[in-house]
Amino acid sequence: MSAWSLSKITGLALVLGLSNTLAPWAGAAWAQTMPHQSPHTTVGAVNCASSTCHGSIEERTSTPVMQNEYTTWLRQDPHTQAHIVLRNEQSRRIAKNLGLAQPAHEAKVCLDCHSHNPPPAKRGVRFDQGDGVSCEGCHGPAEQWIKTHVEPNASHARNVANGLYPTNEPYAVAKLCVSCHVGDVTRPITHQIMGAGHPRLSMDVDTFMALLPQHYRIDKDWGERKGSFDSAKIWAMGQFAMSSNLLKMIADPRRNKQGILPEFMMFDCHSCHSSMNKKGWAPDMAASPGQARINDSSLLMVQAILKATAPEEARLVAQKTKALHVAATSPTASLGDLEKAAAQLDGELERARQKVAGSSLSAPVLESILREQLSMAASRAYIDFADAEQAYMAIAAMANAINNRGNSRLAQGVNGRLPKLLKILKSDENYDRAAFESEVAALKTAVGGL
Repeated sequence: MSAWSLSKITGLALVLGLSNTLAPWAGAAWAQTMPHQSPHTTVGAVNCASSTCHGSIEERTSTPVMQNEYTTWLRQDPHTQAHIVLRNEQSRRIAKNLGLAQPAHEAKVCLDCHSHNPPPAKRGVRFDQGDGVSCEGCHGPAEQWIKTHVEPNASHARNVANGLYPTNEPYAVAKLCVSCHVGDVTRPITHQIMGAGHPRLSMDVDTFMALLPQHYRIDKDWGERKGSFDSAKIWAMGQFAMSSNLLKMIADPRRNKQGILPEFMMFDCHSCHSSMNKKGWAPDMAASPGQARINDSSLLMVQAILKATAPEEARLVAQKTKALHVAATSPTASLGDLEKAAAQLDGELERARQKVAGSSLSAPVLESILREQLSMAASRAYIDFADAEQAYMAIAAMANAINNRGNSRLAQGVNGRLPKLLKILKSDENYDRAAFESEVAALKTAVGGL
């Protein structure tokens, strides 16, 4: 993530009262096929554009939905620009460096995330690749549900059965967002792509969703149809989703290497991409100097979540995370050992995730998670920029979630210190670990040590 985008995120995240009730939780296990893997036909975003459907110029209050959803997406949502950027100079250079046979705006490896890219046989007559990440890219190809969702007896469950993607479920929406913003086994983002010039990737699902223009209204009708939920669960499920995607890549022999070398996307970028004059190595960074370290930024946040919600699972995850790092750095370990360690940790995380998904993240629990996040600085857990960046976004997310639960004093105390943390994170190449740890410690003291 660039310093610009992190600053933009902060500018909004710091605003107390920012609506963080972003999606409801129905309590069901997530097992829905994601939009890009759907067997149904994509009919095209223009089918949503009628002013009597979702294309109204202004929000309407006389109907359960706002009816200006398409207009909001078209005019304000950055997802509409995802395909357009494939025509700029940077994208042309990346395509050239990768040796692609097609320009970026026609190449599958680019289109898979920069647009909704169904197979040609699954494209309706009104499908337009230039729409970018369109309505159906998030809500699923509408071949079947476009009719049922406007019927008098329409139900959310029936629409989902007909292919509507359940973005109301925290883990489902987290998996969807993460699949492009950091990549997954179906849409891999490799070190080769990064080396060709793609910007570094990093995200926090809750924070990114909060920045999008809201095209839904969380009200009584919504709750009756889909349940209720808040951003804290989305944030937590996002951390699990990012961790799982990383571990699945490491465990997959088709993805975890490039030639004789490992797939470097599994490692912290700054393990290698740092100044040759840097002399900040310490024993907690890796088994020995010069070793690349697995990017554990989301795994750190998962451990904070579990310490507050499922202590026994937290212990097991910590053990298996340590085993993963050992397998990645031990001179006696093999790639097979690393794959096994990743698969075991992924299995443990899934068991833990299900417990967190079914639990209530009350105000005391969120305060406990925040306490763990702040305490990690004292144990030197935030080793490099990626860890600190993820921690920063997570601390901001917890502050806003706590504010939404009524503790504005604590939230204001945290938000008041966030600009100083952001200043330290202005440049990834000049990250000062000691300064970040010191400022997090000062933040903890400022809010009463929790």
